[in-house]
Amino acid sequence: MTVPPTPAPDVQALFKASMSALASGVAVVTGTAADGSPRGLTVTSIASYSAHPPSVIVCVDETCNSYAALTTGSHFAAHLLHAAQADVAKLFASSATDKFDQVSWTRWDDRLPVLNDMLGVVVCRRISTTVLGDHAIVVGEVVDGSMREGQPLVYWRRGFYEGPGIATESG
Repeated sequence: MTVPPTPAPDVQALFKASMSALASGVAVVTGTAADGSPRGLTVTSIASYSAHPPSVIVCVDETCNSYAALTTGSHFAAHLLHAAQADVAKLFASSATDKFDQVSWTRWDDRLPVLNDMLGVVVCRRISTTVLGDHAIVVGEVVDGSMREGQPLVYWRRGFYEGPGIATESG
């Protein structure tokens, strides 16, 4: 008896469904373009990389307007959003050209845009960039930052998680 082959799953759909089941913290990563203008985007693909030296990895889509600033700039800042900042996450996930006009920010060391009133921020010196597929994996060594108490903004099942069984639309 011959067993008919099992149809291959739609790998793209499987990938998206699987990754949406993984809750992630939400961060806004900022950098400086070659002309000195601020750039930034929302990411859920950020993680600690090493404790010695303290470093993080961030994955950046090649099609975003922050790509060059984050993959070639000397420094970047990763801002950890608190639970009440879904609006900031949506703003930096958008293609708006006036993102920095809509938030409070300053410059670290007279060059790097750093958002104010975040749950936390780590300022990183970019030490490595690797391109894989349609993203770059950027590694940064933490050189400065701050942290405060609070609940993080969490992205889960394609929405912002607000508690057991509740997720809001991501917009």
